[in-house]
Amino acid sequence: MTVAEFTGQLKKRISPEEAALLRKGTDGLCVSAFNRDVCLRLLDAEISMSGESGTKNSTGRDAVDPDDAARLEADLASYLNEYMADRPGGHKWIILACLYLTFAERLPMHPQSAAKWIEKDGRFYCRYMEEDSVTCRYCMCEKLKDEI
Repeated sequence: MTVAEFTGQLKKRISPEEAALLRKGTDGLCVSAFNRDVCLRLLDAEISMSGESGTKNSTGRDAVDPDDAARLEADLASYLNEYMADRPGGHKWIILACLYLTFAERLPMHPQSAAKWIEKDGRFYCRYMEEDSVTCRYCMCEKLKDEI
């Protein structure tokens, strides 16, 4: 599917009421400032009538593998159910932000301030990357072996 189609599907998962709350602030929603900003970018993403968006994946093609997206969503849901079971209202926003960042914007899923990733020459590097981690498996970052 195209990035534009994928983005359109993600947008549909945010109700008009939720969109209004996101635009006003976080009152009434269990969403971090980072995930709110990402969800606002998602809501504001332009999709032309032809279905094309200005976003291309790292290979330059406008494509998202729906199976990869479904696996990331399932892995995130499982992780959040285990480690954030006490805050289920926040799961939706984390999942939407991670899906959008990974497959549409092609950016790391964690805020730079949290993961301390580095961007160099259009590539992302993270010293905390763990290959067996749920999110790291899908992240745009590469393992930082030495300082850049």
